[in-house]
Amino acid sequence: MEEKNTKNVPEKKNSKGSAKKFVNKHVGEFKKIIWPSKEELFKQTVTVICLSVIVAVIIWGYDEVFEYLYQALITLVK
Repeated sequence: MEEKNTKNVPEKKNSKGSAKKFVNKHVGEFKKIIWPSKEELFKQTVTVICLSVIVAVIIWGYDEVFEYLYQALITLVK
């Protein structure tokens, strides 16, 4: 006997009312979110900006060191 390949194929749903359900579900989820206060948001924003600047300075420093080493290597080869 031959077995048919039965995959879980989603059936076509009735689009009537599905958009309304979708929006209502998401509105309910947004009500569950605990939004940060202005003070928390400000502190977190400042932290992210400061850390970004620190990482940028570190990367710039590595770039300068590698550029110096590269230039020193080039002058040695010449």
